Amino acid sequence: MRPLLLLDVDGPLNPRSEQPGFVRQVITEGPKTWVVHLNPDHGAELRALAETFDLVWASSWEHGANRLLSPLLGLPQLPTILWPDRTPVAHGSWKTPYVAEWVGDRSFVWVDDGVSEVDVAYFPAAHQVVLPVDGRTGLTPADFAAIRKPFAGNAE
Repeated sequence: MRPLLLLDVDGPLNPRSEQPGFVRQVITEGPKTWVVHLNPDHGAELRALAETFDLVWASSWEHGANRLLSPLLGLPQLPTILWPDRTPVAHGSWKTPYVAEWVGDRSFVWVDDGVSEVDVAYFPAAHQVVLPVDGRTGLTPADFAAIRKPFAGNAE
């Protein structure tokens, strides 16, 4: 079974501050409008990673990521982790128990700007990797290298 690549949107793909290479996009759906900054190179990187990983949205955008962001990044519709409760927790990310339930024992890399050493420690197995990303800058070439590293040679 191929490893999963769990993708947060806000922070990793849509940084909190304007960055070189990112393009401002205005998304409107019904009465709602969002402004996001996406890097077209990230779409290409993610499509390349799909040769090794099964990509999954692990974002509070939930199915909105497929409707609104996948087309902008050139991605297909992806499986999506749904969050039944978004109540903040004292330590770590509120997403962590839901990610653990969703992935089971399956291998993964989870990229998120809302994770900490608490979340990294929650998944002690070497085949389950939590990769904290700087939400101010978004995913960098070093982050993409770190995503590839644990599963190098797993491409089908």
